Amino acid sequence: MLTDELWLDAHFVACRPEYESMLRRAGIRNGDRVLDAGCGSGSFLPLLSELVGESGGLEAVDQAPANVAAARKAGFQARTGSVLNLPYPDSSFAAVWCANVGQYLSDEELARALLEFKRVVKPGGLVAVKDVDMLLMRVHPGDPFLLARLAQVCAESVTASVQSRGSVRGRELRRWLEHAGLQSVWQKSELIERWAPLTDQERGFFAEWLAFLAAVASNQALPDADLEAWSRLRDPAHQDHPLNHTDFYLCEGQVLAVGRK
Repeated sequence: MLTDELWLDAHFVACRPEYESMLRRAGIRNGDRVLDAGCGSGSFLPLLSELVGESGGLEAVDQAPANVAAARKAGFQARTGSVLNLPYPDSSFAAVWCANVGQYLSDEELARALLEFKRVVKPGGLVAVKDVDMLLMRVHPGDPFLLARLAQVCAESVTASVQSRGSVRGRELRRWLEHAGLQSVWQKSELIERWAPLTDQERGFFAEWLAFLAAVASNQALPDADLEAWSRLRDPAHQDHPLNHTDFYLCEGQVLAVGRK
């Protein structure tokens, strides 16, 4: 599953420069008291700690007890809780950071989570949300529309999962923050691009990711040509797998939206 913490950690490592750039751009300042809402295994906590400095404060919340335990073991304050009902009083923080969470929420849940983020920040406080937009993903060599068709079919299926809808909602985030009543909202999309030759970590991560998507594609009502293409992407050892091409290129898109209370 794409929610598996080991997978998310591998994604963070493969895309670390862009992820850290987005966090630095969010506007969190030295001295701020910040909440990492839905911290996962804590990949962003070290940089958040650096940004707030010794004069600031940092807390983390996650619904998975194992993630909370990992954050505490690493020396961070963390508690178990849901982004839909944060266990903090009103106006507790200068900023809320939420990354890689929204895609797993329904539309109704995302709206509720944003209201919770707004509730727990002080007047003038910052809410920063980072999420994926799968419609920005492309792999070369190959059909440039292959991934877009998969994302569309998954999102429009009568059995579509919450994640299928959430994974194509990223570039709507600005409007979601505005509808939650946040002010001075801005949004920036970031392309994460990788070319051959890849590092071992990058190759391993992208091979696993493409294999996962290929497994998803095998159960969808896609054209035969698409299913054939996805069958090749399932096996990184296949001679026609893009990873084995000297012209390999992969692009994915992440979106950062920031607003103030």
